[in-house]
Amino acid sequence: MLKHSSRAFIGLILSLVACCCDNWVVDADDLPPLYLTIVIHTEEDTAQGVFPKANIPNYDGDEALMRHFAMAMTAFAQMAARHGAVISFGSDWTFSRGVALYEPDFYANIEALGHDVDAHAHESHVLYRQVREEIAAAGGHPTRVASGLNEEEIQERLTYFDTAAPEFQVLWGISLPGHGAGECTAPWVWRPSRDDWTQHDPNGNYIYVGHGELVNSIQAVRQAAENRNPERMNTIAVFTTPREFKAALGSAGLDEAWTASKDSVEYWENRIAWWDNFLAQIASLRDAGIVEFATVREIAAIFEEREADLRFNWEDVPRSALSLRTRNLKADYPLEN
Repeated sequence: MLKHSSRAFIGLILSLVACCCDNWVVDADDLPPLYLTIVIHTEEDTAQGVFPKANIPNYDGDEALMRHFAMAMTAFAQMAARHGAVISFGSDWTFSRGVALYEPDFYANIEALGHDVDAHAHESHVLYRQVREEIAAAGGHPTRVASGLNEEEIQERLTYFDTAAPEFQVLWGISLPGHGAGECTAPWVWRPSRDDWTQHDPNGNYIYVGHGELVNSIQAVRQAAENRNPERMNTIAVFTTPREFKAALGSAGLDEAWTASKDSVEYWENRIAWWDNFLAQIASLRDAGIVEFATVREIAAIFEEREADLRFNWEDVPRSALSLRTRNLKADYPLEN
């Protein structure tokens, strides 16, 4: 990806995306819809005795920093709502503590816009149940969704969830550490088997909502729409994290690492502008009934209603050939200047 730091570059990216999408004609069809979720994950800033964790904002220990990211995420949530899009906001425990300390209305405000708050954890420091409790203590209403599970440990974790975290019944983002190449990118929903989590067990206790390639591009959404399976619940997620939405360079009280010049793609207003344009490009798909916006929780609920009419006849799930970061860079998602 070329390195630029100007508004002209941002405008060029948005113009190219708009041009490509304007030339693509959308026709209604008889296939089931593609359920699209915006997923936001925060990450704990304390792990394995390391504090602060590298490249993670100190949400519960830096008031100015937490206030900035809460403001940026609220603005993002408002922008998404204007498009009729919905967010599954996966919150770790340190972000929830930051909300409780410095922004007590944050969860209530984004929930009022129609978005969900899910528990997100890697359990390197705090167990899932406590992550959920921290959300509730901060004024949120956590769903039954758990995200952030390590695929290398998932078979054992399913048994662990039975007794240690029975509040959770829906799983999202079972991934390889660091989102490396080879992780599951299935774009559909099933009940993981205890013998092989990638296979469906009609008597399974949990629902897994697949996220697809997890690439932030209109081309990826278009491809997923074209590849819908008539006998499955077809899903796709696009993904971001608060730390992508940096404050203005020189902002009082903020570490320079969490700031960017106002002509940078990393500056929070420019990042929101990119997503605003991206969601606008999906309008024709939504209007044609090809794409429907839904949270992970909502997708699981629809799956339970339609499960008897679905077919679960795959042999292997698709897997990524590249890391998540590389996939997004190749798709021209502006991760950096």
